[in-house]
Amino acid sequence: MTYIVLFYTNSSAIKFAKFIQRFNYPGELIPLPRKLTSSCGMGVKFYFTKSLTEIISEEIEKIYAVEGNQYQLVYRAKE
Repeated sequence: MTYIVLFYTNSSAIKFAKFIQRFNYPGELIPLPRKLTSSCGMGVKFYFTKSLTEIISEEIEKIYAVEGNQYQLVYRAKE
């Protein structure tokens, strides 16, 4: 499944992009699509087949599953 992860800060997005590269998950740092909003405007789009609980951290604001041109919210940080 392809996901887009939104973050509170640019540095968190960059750190997460390095994290997925270290574990050889295919993905990249991207400017967020207009349909999605975030505090920092950057996100990470990546392909992941395991449980999302393995990658959740307090720096993640939201996670969307990507299906074609549609985005489905699958995780939101507690406020």
